[in-house]
Amino acid sequence: AALRRRRFSPASASLRRAASGGGSSWRSERRLMSELERTVTAGAAERVIRGYVGTKSERAALAALSRLLMDSDPLAVPFYEAVTQARWFKWSSIHAAAVAALLEANGAEEESRSLIADSAARLESGADLALFYCDLMAAFSSRGLKRRAMDFYAQLRAMPTPLAGGGKTYMAMIKSLCMMGLAAEAEEALRVMLSLGYQPDAFQFGLVAKCYGKAGQLAEMERVIASMSDAGIRLGTGAANIVLSCYSACREHGKMLAWLKKMRKLRVTPTTKGYNFVLNSCPTVVSMARELDPSLPLSAAQLVRKLKSASPWPAEAEVVQELLAASSVLTKAMVWSETEVKLNLHGFSITSAYVLMLQWVDALKVDRTLPLEVSVVCGVGKHSDVRGEPKVRELAQEVLSRTGSPLRLSARNKGRLVAKRDRVKHWLATEWTSMVPEESTDQSTNSSDQQQCLPNLLRKLGQFFSSFVPVSR
Repeated sequence: AALRRRRFSPASASLRRAASGGGSSWRSERRLMSELERTVTAGAAERVIRGYVGTKSERAALAALSRLLMDSDPLAVPFYEAVTQARWFKWSSIHAAAVAALLEANGAEEESRSLIADSAARLESGADLALFYCDLMAAFSSRGLKRRAMDFYAQLRAMPTPLAGGGKTYMAMIKSLCMMGLAAEAEEALRVMLSLGYQPDAFQFGLVAKCYGKAGQLAEMERVIASMSDAGIRLGTGAANIVLSCYSACREHGKMLAWLKKMRKLRVTPTTKGYNFVLNSCPTVVSMARELDPSLPLSAAQLVRKLKSASPWPAEAEVVQELLAASSVLTKAMVWSETEVKLNLHGFSITSAYVLMLQWVDALKVDRTLPLEVSVVCGVGKHSDVRGEPKVRELAQEVLSRTGSPLRLSARNKGRLVAKRDRVKHWLATEWTSMVPEESTDQSTNSSDQQQCLPNLLRKLGQFFSSFVPVSR
């Protein structure tokens, strides 16, 4: 049991790509993990590993190795040994560095250093050695072994400059330095790369900007993003999302508002990620979506009015209003066909799902030429970090029930709310408001409790009985 104990650690993008085999590789990997869980001794586990590596393809074996490394499973070490003995084996800098870091994290320092020395000895070119040092920096820093990562950085800096391998080496170096949190050193490597005539792409600028932003150094982040235009690189959604995520972490609503306006001017549309970043940084909206009190706004216009009158954050209402003006996220989330119009809430946070639903209802009211069926796909919480009742589905049911919506859970798909066109048209023709006026007068505690008790009770009863009267599909 101790041999199979797993400890999660952040995985590099390279390991994630290798682990995402998909299809039959994914299914065979699941079977392998299940078999390893059932083994009792180290010998039995190694026999399972040798059998898997000996019968599966190179892609499947490397995907399984990457998965074990991502999970910090000690069985990744014997699995790597089995892979090195396969007839198709080709040495990989990424895997060797990841195994060495796992060994050292588990206290096997001598084995780790031996693996590093053997790997370095087989490398014939300075470019390959430089890339190996970069991968070692990334692998060791991802496991919290910053001192060892700095040792490899020192060895990399001791190599003759400019580094062999050209732009590829500098790109790997920038990525590793950013993983270590060394934003200034990564920016210097970016400058050297440009001075040598190598052309970085937006990804390298984004890495450095994000590294500064995570440290709260917003001025430096903005400077790096601005320097992209000097390098002839157009601002894209990736860099735009990085800026939004950094402003979101610091709750800089004023700067976020200015950035959203700049995005609109440059015709860079917000993505689902950006939508989440912005709305998750709005405390008042987050509180509304979580608490679902009787005064919850049931339209986008009501939401903006309430934020302007009640939000203690000066620019929160303007930020939400600017985001609502951009319809790109809603357009991508809405799927129209001859038979159905569907709102897909996958990938949205609870707060974002709430605001998107308000936008969606407004869009349906404008376009009355509806297909036969209207649905909201909210999932059943498989990808959620929170156990229990799916939070997005619970939110969708709550908001729609307060508006008198006819959408109910499908009998075939418990993550889908659906209704027929005629009932939806009748619903959209009606007007609805919050259960409690936005500016209610002060009343006694008992009176307030009585006002809220009945609507809450009726709402809960409606949700309970709706599960027994599902619609088709």
